[in-house]
Amino acid sequence: MLQQQWGEALLQRLHVIGRTAAALGTPAYLVGGCVRDFLQNRPAPDIDLAIEGDVRAVAEACSTEPSGVQCTYHPHFGTAILQYPDGFQLDLARCRIEHYPAPAALPEVQPGDIQTDLIRRDFTINAMAISLDPEKFGDFLDPYGGRMDLQRRLLRVLHPLSFLDDPTRILRGLRFAVRFQLQLETGTRGLLEGALTQDIFARLSGARLWRELKYLLELSDLPAALEELDAWQLWPLLRPTRPELEALLAQIQRGQQEINWFHYHFPDENLCDTAVLLTILWRDSPWAAAEKRLHYWPLAGGRHILSDLHLLSEMPVALAKASHPSAVARLWESLSLPGILALLAEYPETGAITESGHYYLLKQRGLTSPLNGKDLQAMGLAPGPQLGKVLRRLHDARLDGEIEDKETARQWLIRQGILPSIQP
Repeated sequence: MLQQQWGEALLQRLHVIGRTAAALGTPAYLVGGCVRDFLQNRPAPDIDLAIEGDVRAVAEACSTEPSGVQCTYHPHFGTAILQYPDGFQLDLARCRIEHYPAPAALPEVQPGDIQTDLIRRDFTINAMAISLDPEKFGDFLDPYGGRMDLQRRLLRVLHPLSFLDDPTRILRGLRFAVRFQLQLETGTRGLLEGALTQDIFARLSGARLWRELKYLLELSDLPAALEELDAWQLWPLLRPTRPELEALLAQIQRGQQEINWFHYHFPDENLCDTAVLLTILWRDSPWAAAEKRLHYWPLAGGRHILSDLHLLSEMPVALAKASHPSAVARLWESLSLPGILALLAEYPETGAITESGHYYLLKQRGLTSPLNGKDLQAMGLAPGPQLGKVLRRLHDARLDGEIEDKETARQWLIRQGILPSIQP
């Protein structure tokens, strides 16, 4: 199966690692997500190996092979990366035992064997391994029935304290449920409900919680994830109240369309996609609730979300009343990029507001005045606040199509009485 799905080249690399590890007395195993994906005939983006001994010794021994393999060792984590000349890489980690000194605390770690390494994992579908030892190459380790759970489409934790030890497993499980179309096993659902009654997420730091929520918001099928969030009764993690789900999911889909539109037209420009989605999620929530979350989560650009939430309710009426292109552009300028796309998500793809927003992003946002501050000073205007006001008026005139180049801008300044009709 390994040869059929992963090919002969990767199989030989695994044989080399298995032989090298065995020679050092440190058995090696394929573990975790790559085994799960392999059993489902899915491509494995990351291939993880667990070593029952000295990770550095195994990695460095493999990198001495005459094949150009490079080794990067991370002593703080006890992990290593093997980078092959064709860009392929393997991640190596020490088998370990984990002990949680308190609910939701970070674990205390010590070396272990493959059996203890598997029991520490989150779900049965991630607690499987394949031996790379030359004498047992390909032996399948599945002590907790992960393969059967995959076949039955069940998501099952390994022990009763799993969610209390590490509440982030709940959100990871939700992502697995969406990606692999899994249902919570009955006992696991009961453990989830028990953990929620203990308000277990309140024990997490903002950084740990936000990391998992960010992964959730980055799922390609976010509407399905939010439906699962609803079924798991986890809405309080994202917003204070349960939304009207059908309307919200439609806005999320429109928001993703606008995000894709922006990345297509501006591939080199940075956009915080999660800020767009959070603005949509919080559009009808109390402002104070959004502020509380943004103070708790380490989200870059959070202050812009709060500013946008203040402005969004007034924008449609203000845009309808704006009589000049420059007035429309000023309104769009008052929002951040995520705020603009969040507003567009509320309206049809072919509607007037969407057309106006796209026109601003594609045309108006890049327009500049033909004259800058140095040009105006060369024409005799003094530096200071008044100069800034003139530049703003010139920019508006450019947006309104009244000027196009330096000469038409100079004539406009004369007509406005800002410059004398006869220049010295």
